[in-house]
Amino acid sequence: MRVANSRVGNGAIERRSHLQAATLKILLSLTSLVLLGLLGACVMLGFQPPDRYDDRSFSILNLNLFHQRIPSTMSNRNWRGDWLFRRERLELVDEQLRVSRPDIVVLQEVLAKRGSPSESDINILSYGALEGYEWDADSLTFYRDTQEVQYQAVAVGLPVKLAGTETALNKSFWPIGMDGFMSYSLLELDQRPVLIVNLTMPGSGQKVDYWYKYVRNEIRDLLAQLKLCRQRLIVSGFVPGSLVWAGYADFLNEFELKDTSSGFCEAASDCLTSSTQNELFMATSQGQSPSHSERILVHRDAIVSSSSVVLNKMRDQSVYASLYGLQRLWPSRVFGWLAEVRLAQCGSEGPAL
Repeated sequence: MRVANSRVGNGAIERRSHLQAATLKILLSLTSLVLLGLLGACVMLGFQPPDRYDDRSFSILNLNLFHQRIPSTMSNRNWRGDWLFRRERLELVDEQLRVSRPDIVVLQEVLAKRGSPSESDINILSYGALEGYEWDADSLTFYRDTQEVQYQAVAVGLPVKLAGTETALNKSFWPIGMDGFMSYSLLELDQRPVLIVNLTMPGSGQKVDYWYKYVRNEIRDLLAQLKLCRQRLIVSGFVPGSLVWAGYADFLNEFELKDTSSGFCEAASDCLTSSTQNELFMATSQGQSPSHSERILVHRDAIVSSSSVVLNKMRDQSVYASLYGLQRLWPSRVFGWLAEVRLAQCGSEGPAL
């Protein structure tokens, strides 16, 4: 009886095992069909997964240092050319850069006073948080009243490096409208190129759609001349707009760009780079509403592992801010943006420098 019971039990176990195996096979087949269907849909819609990604990610920070050319509505005193006030702000910038230590720093409204090496944003930051970084800076304009030169600049720290000069083009920056600029920096990460377009779109009311079309044409030509794919492009700077703006939407669509802030802000206020909390912004807003306009745009295939507002910490005590009607000291009139990004490669080979 014991032997018979054992045989019956073994037979039941075998039937159960065959049934489980058959069920698992059906589930695997159904899963494969679903995945193939999703992949087919992605291909039909033009969304194809990249062949591979870079071996490592990097952090990139964008910040406008504020050239102090916009007068304050909180004081009759003019801060134009005041390097004591500017240096105090740069100390606050330096403190917060030491915390984030980004691999790439993209800066707008960078100043240097002609004939005075100690009054230079690049020199001051190079002796602080950005010591050892390589710099790529383009001179944009000269202010005779203060003897200051304005730059757009990119600073990079290892493992990111500036690419060799043999790949550079003769044209390094483009004026846009009355007060906008575009420049580029070609970088290298593990022998793979990274193209940074440092973009300051012109102020409000200056044919926004027209200038976005102009920028699209110039970036398209730039990619062609450098023989780079869109996956290696990053656009960083003052990039105002929303998807309901035709010019901005077309700009994103042409280069398949996405905002690194997408999915990282629980509330819209979390993404604001110009804020009513910032007294420096309020003193210079000139009717401008708070917005998320300081952006870092990357290709839609890129992996964004983190993204947030930075350079938004103020200091209660200030020697020079009170001269301009400010109760507290802020690093700049707008906050910075920081993202951790891993880029997709172009194809099976991928562009190499």
